[in-house]
Amino acid sequence: MCGRYTLRRLDLIRGTFEAILGPGFEEFTERPRFNIAPSQNVPVVRMNSAGQTVAGVARWGLIPSWTKGKPRAQPINSRSETLATSGLFRQAFARRRCLIPADGFYEWKGAAPPKQPYFFHMKDDSLFAFAGLWERWRPADDAEPIDTFTILTTRPNELSAPIHNRMPVILHRHDYARWIDRDVPGEDVGNLLDPFDADRMEVYPVSTQVNKVKNDGPSLTDGRNPA
Repeated sequence: MCGRYTLRRLDLIRGTFEAILGPGFEEFTERPRFNIAPSQNVPVVRMNSAGQTVAGVARWGLIPSWTKGKPRAQPINSRSETLATSGLFRQAFARRRCLIPADGFYEWKGAAPPKQPYFFHMKDDSLFAFAGLWERWRPADDAEPIDTFTILTTRPNELSAPIHNRMPVILHRHDYARWIDRDVPGEDVGNLLDPFDADRMEVYPVSTQVNKVKNDGPSLTDGRNPA
């Protein structure tokens, strides 16, 4: 499961994903984000109807477009193994796949609180992308639409298995365009949902300060003081 992640270099999104900046993206500055949490509006990359790769914003926590009234659930994570068969995700998996830019994420270990958080990132600390699904939902017929997303999860790799039994799907850069291509059916991208290469990643314990959403600063990813 992925419940918090980092995006410390927003300025790299346009070049890394070869994306144009869509409406709403100008709301973001280059301020580093060390503790992105569910329900927040954050950058996502997807393909528009003209076939362009666009960096925009969406809220973390998926609400299907067909939802009426108050949503009962807003899943922040979705199991990749059941996307094609789940009524909640099937339509989005077929046509509304997205990339979620990140440069690290947190997982927790332990049977009881306070669990120990761990920070995962690439050894070269580079920007990468989670595989995601997005939806556009209107809370009322006359209301402005809200774009939402969920992060896909898969079985753990060798690095994450000792800490958690799931990990977010991290895509290889050469697969970005195929993942978001609206003309590629979901069944043709299922092979992209395997665990990422453990030898390209590293992990270390960090402070429990990350447990509080209001905390957001470089000390959260500092492994020198995990107390």
